[in-house]
Amino acid sequence: MFNIYSTYHSKTTCFSSQTHIINLLLMLILILPSVSFAKTINFYIEEASLEKYNKDILSMALRNVDSAKFTLNQISGKLTRAQAFNKMESGEIDLMWLSTNEELEERFIPIRVPMLKGLMSYRTLMIREGSENKFYGVNNLEQLKSLKAGVGRFWTTTKVFNAERLNTVLTTKPANLYPMLEGGRFDYIPRGLMEILPELKTYAEYPLKLQTDILLHLPTVIYPFVSKENPALAKIIETGMLKAIDNGEFDQVFETTTVYKDSMNLISMHKWNVIPIKNNLLPNKTPLSEKKLWLDLGEYIQ
Repeated sequence: MFNIYSTYHSKTTCFSSQTHIINLLLMLILILPSVSFAKTINFYIEEASLEKYNKDILSMALRNVDSAKFTLNQISGKLTRAQAFNKMESGEIDLMWLSTNEELEERFIPIRVPMLKGLMSYRTLMIREGSENKFYGVNNLEQLKSLKAGVGRFWTTTKVFNAERLNTVLTTKPANLYPMLEGGRFDYIPRGLMEILPELKTYAEYPLKLQTDILLHLPTVIYPFVSKENPALAKIIETGMLKAIDNGEFDQVFETTTVYKDSMNLISMHKWNVIPIKNNLLPNKTPLSEKKLWLDLGEYIQ
């Protein structure tokens, strides 16, 4: 016998199941937009001493962009620069931190916010004990050219020095520079503010010291670089970093680093004569006129 109730109940159950499925689909639709923003950022850090700082600045930038939700994944293991760049070009690596030049800015997307606010632009001179008199009265680039600099053959500094016709002695092994300086092969080694004191300790067996009134200013900039496969990520990080510059959070993070503290401790101990050296390798789009992006050392400069 045809059962009207059974048929009605069957249709009602079917309808109820379909309604339940539709409701689940609607819930998924509502949830998925927030999930779709979740993305893994694969990054690689070459310079181990800046690992924590780079990660802190990246996390800070992302916090300052409310709409972005990301998972950070650091690429482990040691890669050659060629390997890392190939992975950047393929999109396997999203982000690296590099000292900028025209070639890199054509190959990848630069985020033009200097990671160290130009701190690496300043070079002190490591000299041989007893040679201090050679540096008296050296106040400009032409006078500096009368002295010989010991430099690594592949350093960016070397390219800039050669372009400005400074007198250089080259070595392919930078560790050889210290005994060469002791032996009188040249007069000084240009070293960054954060480099010179640790190196003097490392090579304490040689009679070397810091020259205490000449500071070279050679504009050098480290940026985050993003793969061209991910332009949206570059914009997000840039926006977050600039917001952090404006709200003061960038400086708070920067000024807690050992690099900053040690450098400022050293520079505050002396009054410096700054010799500017033009860096023709620096791309034209470097934001040198944006004062908020750069460290001001005016109070320590004669």
